[in-house]
Amino acid sequence: MSIGSLLIHGGLVADPVSGQVERRDLLIDGGRITRIGVPGAIKESNARQYDATDRLILPGFINAHTHGHASLMKGVADRWTLEASLTNGPWLAGARDPETIYLSTLLAAVDMLSKGCTACFDLVYEFPRPTAEGFAAVARAYADAGIRAVIAPMVADKSLYDAIPGLAATLPADLRNTVSGFALHGDATIEAIEAVVAMRNSLPEGISLAIAPTIPHHCSERFLLQCVDLADRHDLPIHMHVAESRLQAVTARKLYGRSPVAYLNDLGVLSPRFIAAHAIWLDDHDLDLMAEHRCRVAHIPASNLRLGSGIAHVRPMLDRGITVGLATDGANSSDALSMLQAMRLASYGARAFAAPREAWLTAAETVRLATVGGANIVGRPDSGRIETGAPADLAFFDLDHIDFVPLTDPLNQLVTCADSASVTDVMIDGRFVVENKQIVSVDISDLRERVTDTVARLTVSLRDVRTLAGRLEPHVVAFAQSLANEPLGNIEHFIRPERSSTP
Repeated sequence: MSIGSLLIHGGLVADPVSGQVERRDLLIDGGRITRIGVPGAIKESNARQYDATDRLILPGFINAHTHGHASLMKGVADRWTLEASLTNGPWLAGARDPETIYLSTLLAAVDMLSKGCTACFDLVYEFPRPTAEGFAAVARAYADAGIRAVIAPMVADKSLYDAIPGLAATLPADLRNTVSGFALHGDATIEAIEAVVAMRNSLPEGISLAIAPTIPHHCSERFLLQCVDLADRHDLPIHMHVAESRLQAVTARKLYGRSPVAYLNDLGVLSPRFIAAHAIWLDDHDLDLMAEHRCRVAHIPASNLRLGSGIAHVRPMLDRGITVGLATDGANSSDALSMLQAMRLASYGARAFAAPREAWLTAAETVRLATVGGANIVGRPDSGRIETGAPADLAFFDLDHIDFVPLTDPLNQLVTCADSASVTDVMIDGRFVVENKQIVSVDISDLRERVTDTVARLTVSLRDVRTLAGRLEPHVVAFAQSLANEPLGNIEHFIRPERSSTP
């Protein structure tokens, strides 16, 4: 809830929609921006005052794809590929009771808030299936922190070893026998999702639901269509990892004889409610299909680079009118959860393609991905902008910070210079949740101690699961590498030993 009216005066206000950066006064009331004027033009004697003359003010960043359940495993990955990460998934998010789920999500929320983020899309994993209690804990954590969130059960009915043709056969006999018992039960999972959806009316304000069948080939056709039916009946977004790695693109062609996007299109999955995360290994036809169905894309450069998955080509998406939002992924593959870092990597990654510099992302475009684009991904198109009537979800940056000295081009410096140390305050719904670089929305005085104790407990309880993953990982990675030269036409996104010579 917002508290009274607030007059923010003299701030250097950046509007991502227009790309304009100008000194403005902002009147905040009822959780929204009610008036915008040149400095001194707004007279509101009853409003609280905030002197922003040394602040750059932007709409809060909106993280279009993350995993709060991964926050307790920050820093675990070193030279992991995506397939290594998936192999380690059972211990990365295993043995979680509701309070552990709450703590991990709260840690993610606080991390994002401290770096200027005001909303996120969280794909939540529980093993073996989602629970109403777990989702209540996720919702409570985000609500306590004061951050807006879309939360989605991340589900499948096939294990990694069932999903990828030929993988299990490459394992030693004892490991092959072990993974044969990794059964996932689709009907029970659908029932569990229904139970989560049934509690949607009791979710805290600012928290909403979606569905995340995780990866196309990790879902049987029947299970995927059940998820789509559930989403249709309850008017929920569908958010999937699509063509994140080269192996995923190869696997789709082996299973379906076509790309994952073409397969999803033939099943009737693509729609304006569909969000594709990563979307790296796609060709022009795939992008045409996504544009035709008005699908959206969560662009996740930090994770893509950290896992060696590739570099998504954003310019062809934007040229087709596809809505693209920027994201961090979870803390196991993009440990910082920093949208500032994501902007920088998105900007630099756009330069990796053979194209004239006019095709590179401008600073203003990059900021729009992190604000306006993300707002459309989380279903809040009125957010991500500074205009009359927009939610008062704002991030404040210190213009005295070295990142902005000298102040030459604020948006460019935001993308190329700024880090979280320059974030001073964050406002959501007209209320400060970060003030003078301190989280004020929730008591985190004992957060470090609670996290340390919980991680120590998980380390013991998950030791055997982690050991098993350590034995499986080299075999899974070797299998993925064995398919590195499988043909994919003219798709080439740079992270592999040799580049295709196909024009």
